[in-house]
Amino acid sequence: MPGLRERHMDRTRAAIVDAALALFQEQGFTETTVDAIAERADVGRRTFFRYFPAKESVLFHDIENQIQATVDSLIARPDDEPPFEALIWVLRDSAGRFSADLDKRTLLAKVAHECDNLLVHHRAVIMRRLEDMLTAEVARRSNVPVDDLATGAAVAAILAAYGSAIRRWIFQGANEPLQPLVETALAAAQQALSTSR
Repeated sequence: MPGLRERHMDRTRAAIVDAALALFQEQGFTETTVDAIAERADVGRRTFFRYFPAKESVLFHDIENQIQATVDSLIARPDDEPPFEALIWVLRDSAGRFSADLDKRTLLAKVAHECDNLLVHHRAVIMRRLEDMLTAEVARRSNVPVDDLATGAAVAAILAAYGSAIRRWIFQGANEPLQPLVETALAAAQQALSTSR
């Protein structure tokens, strides 16, 4: 059971998220300041930045759990499965988790049209973290060093395709299923990687 400090931190984090999401819906992402979020959450500005490095981060407040779930899924794949096949299977599966929350995906689409920084943050911070963690697991499965250039480049290419599908889906309003876009993008990446020899 979490201790008093952990429970307090969880409550503070939840208050910041709730305040930010409510303000984004009420007045728009661009018009919402960090100070306004902190005031609504009844915390100081410095407290906000202890929990989130940027306003954009609040929209992805549960991303660490999603990243870990994706990595755990890869770890759980059969050991004798080719590493990149396992990775593509896991990314296909994760598309369903990513698009499950209708309210969140609607808000993401709205904010993405309002603010270019959202997808810059997604690419530079979130996809980079996912790439690092998945590369480490693919390297382990492939029995190569974690800094193996070929492995890192292949994982980056596959994730770039996956990220392209997510960005297209968000810009189209996030109303349609994400899965077909992910399937198309990953199939294109597989074909490119298999024919570029």
